[in-house]
Amino acid sequence: MPTPSDNDQAIRLAAFKALQALVERHGEVLPWEVIAEGFQLHGEQHLFANRTRGIFWPRQMQETALSIKTTVPRGSRVARYDDDNIASDGAFLYKFQGTDVEARDNRRLVRAQQLDAPLVYFYGIEPGFYRPLWPVYISDVDLASHSFHVMVSEPETARQRFVADAKLLSLERRYTTVQAKKRLHQAAFRQHVLNAYERRCAVCAFPRTELLDGAHILPDRDERGHAEVPNGLALCRLHHGAFDTNLMGFRPDGVIELAPSLLATRDGPTLEHALKGFVGKTLHLPRAKELRPRTLYLEERYERFRQVG
Repeated sequence: MPTPSDNDQAIRLAAFKALQALVERHGEVLPWEVIAEGFQLHGEQHLFANRTRGIFWPRQMQETALSIKTTVPRGSRVARYDDDNIASDGAFLYKFQGTDVEARDNRRLVRAQQLDAPLVYFYGIEPGFYRPLWPVYISDVDLASHSFHVMVSEPETARQRFVADAKLLSLERRYTTVQAKKRLHQAAFRQHVLNAYERRCAVCAFPRTELLDGAHILPDRDERGHAEVPNGLALCRLHHGAFDTNLMGFRPDGVIELAPSLLATRDGPTLEHALKGFVGKTLHLPRAKELRPRTLYLEERYERFRQVG
């Protein structure tokens, strides 16, 4: 199999490294303003993506694309791409630009498939926010549906190219793609929940997004445990941990309680002020009624807290 040029590979690896640093600094979901800053290689500025183009490569790249992007449209705008469909092989379906596979942008992805070149997928979570996935690969070009099949792989595959059994490589990419979809699902859930709670903990109103989680009221394993805002609470790491371990519970009317075992514990200021200090207080809930926790979910979870605690 032919390989991408050294120049293109250097740009890709620099992009991957820069993206990793951005995710570590800002979290797994990045605002467009952060992505638009781009990255540097050999003192030269490069872009990750373009606001208006779904298929992108910086002018310095010779053969293939660097990234693909799907957006969540604002208001009533119609999305340029429809990538919600999943291919029969489990891959993401990424639509051609137009219908002609020979169009300039599409040719860059065809070439990426021929070279097995790694790309970045900026997956839209909500307007102006993206969850970057990398490395991703074009596994197939589907002329009938005018779409590319996109598979996610482990980062090591892009950093260390090696001769591997094609079947094993395909299985690895299928598995990694499934896991990536689960992470996207959870990233979207967290983003929507945090927005509903104005990016503050429902217990203590702590405002730092980096330390806030979207906590499920009913867990994923429950058939009703959908990743939707009424099944979620914005909680800081401390209160999320206490909630998940049933050391903290919320009555259906939103009043905060602690397990008797925790109330009986005597320790330092964190326990006294950050946990016991909220007993009897009420959760900070979204202003919009349709975004507040469902009473039935809170009742079930509170009953579990009483039985365990």
